[in-house]
This record gives sequence, structure tokens and C-alpha cells, in this order.
Amino acid sequence: MVLLSQQNWGALLVLLSAAGFSTLAIFIKFSYAAGANTLTILTMRFFLASLCLWPLLKLLALSPRITIRTAIKLCLMGALGYGSMSLFFAASLQFLPASLSEMLLFTYPIIVSILSFLIGNEQFNWQKGVALTICLLGLFFILGVSFTGISHIGILFALSSATIYSCYILIGKRVLQDVHSLVATTYVSSAAALTFAIYTLATNQLILTLPMQGWLALIGTATFGTVVGILGFFAGLSKIGAANTSIISTAEPVLTVLLSVLILGETLTILQGLGILLVIGSILLLQFYNNTGLDNEDLTVASCHTPDH
Repeated sequence: MVLLSQQNWGALLVLLSAAGFSTLAIFIKFSYAAGANTLTILTMRFFLASLCLWPLLKLLALSPRITIRTAIKLCLMGALGYGSMSLFFAASLQFLPASLSEMLLFTYPIIVSILSFLIGNEQFNWQKGVALTICLLGLFFILGVSFTGISHIGILFALSSATIYSCYILIGKRVLQDVHSLVATTYVSSAAALTFAIYTLATNQLILTLPMQGWLALIGTATFGTVVGILGFFAGLSKIGAANTSIISTAEPVLTVLLSVLILGETLTILQGLGILLVIGSILLLQFYNNTGLDNEDLTVASCHTPDH
């Protein structure tokens, strides 16, 4: 029997995380097809995920106690930051293929780099310039020269999601300095759940009369698309470190594209396939030159998605 090293176990756990996060867009698509609306999907996703995360803290002997000030910050991040990002991402899936929405969301490392330069946190260098150029070229191929047949509102929603996520990461770097990442994730998820639940109930938009496949899809968004992704991420991060985790995590959009083709029957042109490779290449370039890269603090904040995300 071959025993895996800690590095191999860590890599497998991060791949499991990427696989979990990659299913989020697929399950959201299935939820829409079953008759759920955006607010129902997000309310149930974060509610069910929170029901899993709080017991996990106790199981892992992690104290949820934090200062009131930190709790308020985390709740605002969940309600306004991660909640808004998730809302725009889910909305984009009503107008775009799952593969395209995921790829547009995954431009966030590039946006983080640009914003960090603009606010003076980091210096711009040629590696970042090359990565940005490659990313823009990749998006040009993915979206097409004329944007014919692609929903402009869908593109706007997806890029808005990526931009909000980038701001969320930069803000979270400061908030999470003295808080365990899984504790922070639990508060963020719970705040998002409460916010969506209040608004959805107040506007009478909660749809509970869904067929079995609809409920299974909603459960999938919470378990595979959220909890499995988060746990695999943290477990892998502890074994192989932030830099390796960030590189392996770029498997997420690739897996989403593959699942979209295999399960949803989406099609890709050769140019779109090339564009996807270029965007992923630009992200990897940023990670190898880990000056912007998503460092450990960035990664712990980013783990509240993948994709979804």
C-alpha cells in the first residue's frame, strides 16, 4: 500500500476543494431550471452552509468568540461584500453559460493586482503587466470580437461580481489578521444567510414549492459548492502552504468548464478554449511571481467562494 506524503495529501485536498467550488455554478443552473429564483438560491445556500459550519467549529474545537467590533466587520463583509458578489454571480448565470460566468469571475486575481497598485499597496512590474495583457487577450478570445450572441447584462453582472470580490479580498486582509479563517467564514456565511433571508421573506420571494431535483440542487450549492470547497481548502492550505494552494486552486475554472460541457451540454469554440487557457495562464503567472499573488491572507478571505465563486 502506497502512503501519500503530506504534500500529495495537501494537493489532493486542494483539488477536492476546487472540485467542490467548481460545482457551484452547475447546481445554481439546475436550481434555476427547477423553478427557483436567485434570492431563494442564495438564501438556502448560505442558510444550509451555516447550519454545517457552526457544528464544524465545535467539532474542530475552534472557539467562535471574537470581539463585537470584529463580529460587526465580518457581518458587514458577509451582508454587503460576499453577499453582493454572490448575488451578481448567481444573476449572471441567468444570462450566460456557467463556463463563461466562472471564467469572468476568475479574473479577480488580476483585478486585485490592479486595485492594489491603484491604492498604493503594491508596485507594478513587468510580470504583472504581462499577466494583465495575457488575461485581457484571453477575455477577448472568450467573449468574441463582436460580442455577438453574448448577453451584455450577463457580462456586466459577472465582472461586477469579480470586482466586488476583489474589494472584499483587499478589505478582508485587514479584518482577518487576528481571526481564524474558518471562524471568519462562518460569520460571513451566517450574515449573508440572515441578510438574504430577511429580504427574501420581506419581499415574498422565497420559493419553497420546488420539485425534488430543485431541493437536491440547493443542497448541492451548500454542501459541495460551499462547505466541501471551504474544508478542502483549509485542510490543504495547512499542509502545502498558500503559494502552492493558490496555484492548484486555478483548477476550479477548468473543472467548471469541463462540467459545463459534460453535464449542461455547453459548447466552446477553439478561440474560447484558447482564451480560457490564457486567463488561467495569467493567474498562474501572478502566483509564480508572488508579489501580488494571493498571499496567505488573501487566500483565507478568498476561500469563502470559489469559485462561487
